[in-house]
Amino acid sequence: MTNEEMFEKNIGLAYKVASKYLFNHSYEIEDIKQVALIGLWKAVLTFKNTHAFSTYAYKVISNEINLYLRKNKKREQEVSINTIINGGELTIEDTLQDENNTEQALDKIEIWILTKEVHFTKREKQVYDLLKKDYKQAQISKILNLSKQRISGINRRITEKIKKQSDKRVEC
Repeated sequence: MTNEEMFEKNIGLAYKVASKYLFNHSYEIEDIKQVALIGLWKAVLTFKNTHAFSTYAYKVISNEINLYLRKNKKREQEVSINTIINGGELTIEDTLQDENNTEQALDKIEIWILTKEVHFTKREKQVYDLLKKDYKQAQISKILNLSKQRISGINRRITEKIKKQSDKRVEC
């Protein structure tokens, strides 16, 4: 069997492996499919008949996708001057135009970047979004039908996660 025939025969395997990344990376699924095909081609070229091809190809494709995602994760953390902040109300460029608020804006931008790197639970995300909109804890407890103590605890966890992420960035 030629390399091209082996490749054609196993395209479905490449797409199956790519589909496993659909839930966490759905915005990149077409790119991931292409990377999976590249991984399949690498598997075809390097296969040595020591194992079943599908087992070997599965591992090569997975490794290729993971490598791609690791490289792109670094790009996600980069922020453009035109990046929308504060839920779509302002861009960084707009915020920096007012010289009196530049330091305050940079603090907000730093917190915004940190929160993009922090993994919040669904509830923490809800509370954080409401806190960003300047709701008080009492108002949030009514909106989410939770006790004030529960909101306070969630707020404390959010703050701890942001602080921990900030400490990680300072160490780097």
